[in-house]
Amino acid sequence: MSLKLVERPEGYYEIEPRPTPDELAAYYRDKYFGATDGRTPYAHGYTAEELEHKLLQPAETELVWGRAPGRMLEVGVGEGFTLDYFLKRGWQAKGLDFTDDGVREFHPHLAEHLMLGDAFALLDEEIAKGEVYDLVICNNVLEHVIDPMGLLQRLRAIVAPGGLLRVAVPNDGSWLQDQIVGRGLADPQFWIAAPDHLNYFNTDTLPRALAAHGWEVVEHLGEFPIDIFLLNPDTGYMRDRSKGRNCHFTRVAFEMGLWRERSLEAVVEFRRGCARAGVGRNQTAYARPV
Repeated sequence: MSLKLVERPEGYYEIEPRPTPDELAAYYRDKYFGATDGRTPYAHGYTAEELEHKLLQPAETELVWGRAPGRMLEVGVGEGFTLDYFLKRGWQAKGLDFTDDGVREFHPHLAEHLMLGDAFALLDEEIAKGEVYDLVICNNVLEHVIDPMGLLQRLRAIVAPGGLLRVAVPNDGSWLQDQIVGRGLADPQFWIAAPDHLNYFNTDTLPRALAAHGWEVVEHLGEFPIDIFLLNPDTGYMRDRSKGRNCHFTRVAFEMGLWRERSLEAVVEFRRGCARAGVGRNQTAYARPV
């Protein structure tokens, strides 16, 4: 079945045809449980610097928050590094996820702080109970779900007055990716990753999508633009996948060096400039309910 990109009123793109909820759930069950023959998908491990780099995101979030700890909810906990960070910093924090594979591998003590199941159903339960949170974190979830705007609406319902949402998604369909394709260094729309990614946002369309559903973006950041390596045939990891790991390590080394040698504020300033320039492999919007 051929797939096509369809532009939505908010400006972002969706893959069509869309999988059904049952089809998507079956895909992820097979990916995380069936395809590994009982082995964890996280068995590759991380270097010491990669593990330290994982703390950059929650440290950045805490800096942007800039206030005393409160109640935090993470939608899509993954391996648990962010949830663990905020619990250690004195937050009343819990998270939800489809699976606890990552948490069991890296932070098994977080089990009591984790809700498992469909994110939409769990959020509906929280809304029905009247639960609200000062800080809601939703990293790399919006691109995966069948109804991304429905997710933004639910998140708005659980952010407390004066609270903050952190939402991170890939920066896809960017001008830089167009340059890479135009120079013959990658296949057209090489950034499409269906069925894992059903929705595609760039630095122009993510703020528009948030604004259309009752959010005001107060900070917009772009992570290190690893795509720039694709402009060099010697580091073109789309043509030679073996080159990707070293490009990743370069990104980690740069951001960790900037954090250590300059400051966390310098990292945020660099990322702010990336978003303004329309680059960054991932992008992050901090938004508050209007």
